[in-house]
Amino acid sequence: MARAGARYPQVDPGARALISAPLATGSATSSARQALDACRRAGVRALAIGSRRVVRERDLARAVDWGLGDRPARLAAWTGLPVVGIETAEIEVRRHLIAGAPMIVVRDGSRLVGLIDRQSANVQAPMSALPSVLRPASEELEARLAFLRAVGSIAVDMGTRAFAVGGFVRDLLLERPSPDVDLVIEGDGVTVARRLADAVGGTLTAHEAFLTASIKGGRAPGGAPLGRIDVASARRERYERPGALPIVSPADIDTDLARRDFSVNAMAIALSPPAFGALLDPHGGRADLTRRRLRPLHPLSFVEDPTRMFRAARYAARLGLRLETDARTALRLALCVGEYPALSGQRLEAEIQWLAAEATAAIGFELLLRWAVPALWDARYRVSAASVRRVRALARLSSLMRRAAPDAPAADLSLTALLLDQSPAVRIACLDRLAIRGQRRRILESAAAGSLARRLAAPALRSSEVAELLRPVPPIAVAGAWLRGGRRVRRRVEWFLTEGRAVRPLLSGDELMSLGVPRGPAVGECLAGIRRLRADGIVRSMGQERQFVKRWLRGPRPEPTPVPRGGER
Repeated sequence: MARAGARYPQVDPGARALISAPLATGSATSSARQALDACRRAGVRALAIGSRRVVRERDLARAVDWGLGDRPARLAAWTGLPVVGIETAEIEVRRHLIAGAPMIVVRDGSRLVGLIDRQSANVQAPMSALPSVLRPASEELEARLAFLRAVGSIAVDMGTRAFAVGGFVRDLLLERPSPDVDLVIEGDGVTVARRLADAVGGTLTAHEAFLTASIKGGRAPGGAPLGRIDVASARRERYERPGALPIVSPADIDTDLARRDFSVNAMAIALSPPAFGALLDPHGGRADLTRRRLRPLHPLSFVEDPTRMFRAARYAARLGLRLETDARTALRLALCVGEYPALSGQRLEAEIQWLAAEATAAIGFELLLRWAVPALWDARYRVSAASVRRVRALARLSSLMRRAAPDAPAADLSLTALLLDQSPAVRIACLDRLAIRGQRRRILESAAAGSLARRLAAPALRSSEVAELLRPVPPIAVAGAWLRGGRRVRRRVEWFLTEGRAVRPLLSGDELMSLGVPRGPAVGECLAGIRRLRADGIVRSMGQERQFVKRWLRGPRPEPTPVPRGGER
């Protein structure tokens, strides 16, 4: 019987008690199929390949099912894992897991005997509440907090739990603005979304088949406008084929977080009282944010959904994160798969649209080139130093186009830069893979070709000739000439976009007819003549335009030598 006030020794079971799966040792040169056979013969769920590399039986099985059985097993392995002795104190083991290690290898002497994973160890970060949520520092955050509390209360009234998840939590930890909110409901998320839409006065769009809904135009308690609210039922996802849309089914919040793309997006904040503000971080996303690293949740992440490669570039560029070693290995493995017939061109093209809309798009597209991701469109795609330079120039070009041609699609600017250096056959194959057709395709093909840049490079072009050459050309094709051309071509394109395209006669058609120009085609011809002279700097005032019209009516006259502007300089 325990005595009051007595002190008793605490027994630390050590790493031995935390082992979640036994571990066998396999060959570092084995294929995925051979490693899977070795796992099954040994009756284990994981195989050690080298001292700090582990491959799990379930990943090997999926790799074989997806046609990767002959690839080296090490490509589906976790690397750089912490190794602890079997008697290592439990608190030391948990420190490794809290720091973000997905699993820990346990050693007994020189023999590797087991594996400890985060889920089985039930690890949570020591600071479970988010100070920035619990102590709002602005009116906007105060309104958001009131809204999140309302969500939690609605969920409790309906007998379930609600969580803020994904990018909202990530951005909150980074103290970045996050106008939209992603919510996950354990249970019927669409029904909760309907009640929430009534509460905030927003417009609901439900997607029953995907267990999701979205609300737009709502207002927080107090009247502050809310951004887009996405509500989803907590779910698990199963991918039958690489690149296919997943088959979804209801699940709990832990399973929902485990299906996500990167650890930094696999965090949640509890919204239901009394646990409001508690941070769920089962995959070490907070530690990865601190270390500025981007880590997928498992080695086959990019294989099951190749669009994650584009999202990796988007997050890395926007947040200043780096793709860590396991992620690069996982990406290389995904590029070995081939054509991904289950992955539609529309999904690939949508990722280009989202990346192109980012302020850091040029950095993101450069990362895609350095990772060789465009080979996903066509295996013959080749990256050159010129490709990288042109993609880097996108930031300057995009700024120029936003001012001069704001309607030019940012995604098409980026695609033009990415396709310029490829052969015509590869360009055609890439556009086919992205399912780009019709007029848009014709413009992109024209923009990626070199004929316009070659014409603009001619040494003796007047400004008016530059303007006449570029005026009928779609803005994307003009941008393509800028990307392909040298300094002279770029100067001429920039002059046209900033000055030349806006050059117009001061006289109107009616004023020309009052001066004696016959009604009909002659008015257009005369206006075109004035526009050319204004582009060349010969005519600058309305009076000079009238003098030109008088000369024009008397018959053709040699035009004066133009002042160099956007043409020869």
